[in-house]
Amino acid sequence: MGGIGSGNHWQHSKTTTDSIKAIDIRYMRKHGLLKPINKGSLSWNCNGEAMGYIDYQCFEDHLELNYRYRINGGDWQPMKQKIQLDETHCHYGGKRYWFRCSHCNRRVALLYCDGALFLCRHCYDLTYFSRQQSPMSRAIEQKHKLGQRIFEHYEYGEGWGKRKGMHWATFYRLLRRYDRLETEWHDQMNRYFERH
Repeated sequence: MGGIGSGNHWQHSKTTTDSIKAIDIRYMRKHGLLKPINKGSLSWNCNGEAMGYIDYQCFEDHLELNYRYRINGGDWQPMKQKIQLDETHCHYGGKRYWFRCSHCNRRVALLYCDGALFLCRHCYDLTYFSRQQSPMSRAIEQKHKLGQRIFEHYEYGEGWGKRKGMHWATFYRLLRRYDRLETEWHDQMNRYFERH
């Protein structure tokens, strides 16, 4: 009864990284939130509606989170979590900052909350949404994203006009990739109709 692209790959679906709350150290660094003794709040929105927040305080070598959580609709419980910070030096100067997962000590840029604690995606066994998609759905979504990036005008799967500010060499390189995705999508469509 499913439509094009449906199939048994959904039967074993895992929780995806984009369906739960996450903290991104790159976002915090870009917005100056990682300065020692800095305090503030991080919040999540869905369709413009607030979906939750946490308070944080940043120290020299760690981040302290204060928030409330509940499991399966139970009572709200207070939680305080300490997350170690780490840094690596980049080849061309500067530093890259990381969280250390509280459970496995892995160095990561993102931590997710799928329970009481913010941990890395490996500890929660999370997957990316794109890995849950059929090859056909993945190809068309990548084609649309690339089309919106390289074309000045992109509607209904068709694009025209190089985006302003993009170098011609970059445009032609990405256009070749766009054409490959278009071909891949057509091949997947043909295979689908051959099977059904």
